[in-house]
Amino acid sequence: MSVPSEIVLGIDLGTTNSACAIVREGRASVVRRGEDRIVPSVVAALPDGSIVVGNRAKRRRSIDPTQVVYSAKRLIGRRFNSPEVQRMRTAVPYVIREGNNEAVVVELGSRLHSIVEISAYILTYLREMAEEALGQPVGKAVIAVPANFTDSQRSATRIAARLAGLDVIRVINEPTAAALAYGYIEDTDRRIAVYDFGGGTFDVTILQITRNVFEVLATSGEMFLGGDDIDEAILEVMVDTFREQRGAELIDSLVAMERVRAVAEQVKIQLSEQERTIVNLAEVLPGREGTLEMSLTDIDLRRRVEAIVRRTVPVCEDALRTAGLAPHQIDEIVLVGGTTRLPLVREVVQQVFGKPPQTSINPMSVVAVGAAIQGAALMGSLVPMAAGGVSAPTATSNAPAAAVLLDVTPRSLGVRTVGGYVDFIIERNSPIPVEQTRLFTTTRDNQRFVRIQVCQGEDEEFEKNLKLGEVVLSGLRDAPRGEVTIAVTFEINTDGLLEVRARDRDTGLQQVATMRVLGGLTEDEVAAMAERLGSTGVSA
Repeated sequence: MSVPSEIVLGIDLGTTNSACAIVREGRASVVRRGEDRIVPSVVAALPDGSIVVGNRAKRRRSIDPTQVVYSAKRLIGRRFNSPEVQRMRTAVPYVIREGNNEAVVVELGSRLHSIVEISAYILTYLREMAEEALGQPVGKAVIAVPANFTDSQRSATRIAARLAGLDVIRVINEPTAAALAYGYIEDTDRRIAVYDFGGGTFDVTILQITRNVFEVLATSGEMFLGGDDIDEAILEVMVDTFREQRGAELIDSLVAMERVRAVAEQVKIQLSEQERTIVNLAEVLPGREGTLEMSLTDIDLRRRVEAIVRRTVPVCEDALRTAGLAPHQIDEIVLVGGTTRLPLVREVVQQVFGKPPQTSINPMSVVAVGAAIQGAALMGSLVPMAAGGVSAPTATSNAPAAAVLLDVTPRSLGVRTVGGYVDFIIERNSPIPVEQTRLFTTTRDNQRFVRIQVCQGEDEEFEKNLKLGEVVLSGLRDAPRGEVTIAVTFEINTDGLLEVRARDRDTGLQQVATMRVLGGLTEDEVAAMAERLGSTGVSA
């Protein structure tokens, strides 16, 4: 009798909502808690200092908005001084500050929390939710991230999972996960475009699927574009309407703004399914009379948000151009993310690709399902097939094999050169895993270390790209300038994470190569967070 394989959670840690899924006996399903399948990615501190996650935390937004953190995915792995973080500081009611090493921290309860901790609270909630549903411990996970996530964002997500008690056996790109959920193995070749419009990020990925081989041909994206922006556009309409009706400013009240922002999100959801919605919100301003009364139609919404949705078009065109394909050469378009439920979004997708998108799987849970399928395959479990059967990766040679994922790196990796320019080490859309080696030499006598500044991006000027940090080569042997040459190997692994190795080319000895990631955490900081999380706990 065979021993059942260990269950692996497939996790979609989203900007607005998160979900987890599992595969058991060849069937993939989303984990539920009661009627809830989707968990709001919201963390709140109660007056007694306890931490709550999900719907209960979301309800606190209209009660104590400064103590509720949402859209943390837009902040994870970023440096405090980045334009995206500075934009967020003006858009949210909670306080965002600068921590050590240019990291982002938020005020919550009586102390500062890193964004990694906030994400760990959500992941802990998902793990406990799964354990409750399954009646057994769960320790392994496959986590899906946006295709355009940087090395620092992927690393931060991994650390958050570790703090949540999860062993991440693979980090998978969200579009690849979605493709796995839509069809595992088929007899015919297909080219798929995955249009991923979530709460905080947008990307599109072109995949070639040949039986069980999923090959990413190209990926492109915009890292600060999502459903949150549509919510803000609707919020602006509501604020303007209230001013015209009542002669009062909502923007002066954090509680009122968060209450109206929550309604704006519901308006978006309702207009995804109907042509008109009515808002009747009493006592908008705390302690004051005044009702916000308005209606919004699908046409009104289109006028307000079309420019936002149209920003996805050049991203699609860039991915097609990089893949060397015309729109008519795409066989299917797969939708990911709640924003894709808007009729306008689906119309734009059809205009770009010349055919309607697939809508057979809930775009809110498709990524978690695909991540779970990949987790099952990695553990040798039965996995779903497109035809409705199952495949055993460890079965006999005449049985179908597990899917082979051939992904790419979404951004070029480079190092700073003299004059502030970039030497590109690994080009964008290179298949991963991939490694390249460059030689670095000393510039003065008896030099004991070399610093190499590293970035991701496509601009020839270093400062115009995303600075990841620096590699420090230390403990070099004493020698005249130019006589010590170090071969540094930069590798992007199957998780899309950067690894660095170094070797003295003349002696063959391995050199110490440490990567200092800007905005990253030290092991001591991670250990302190783990201790705090263990004592704090989270609740629904």
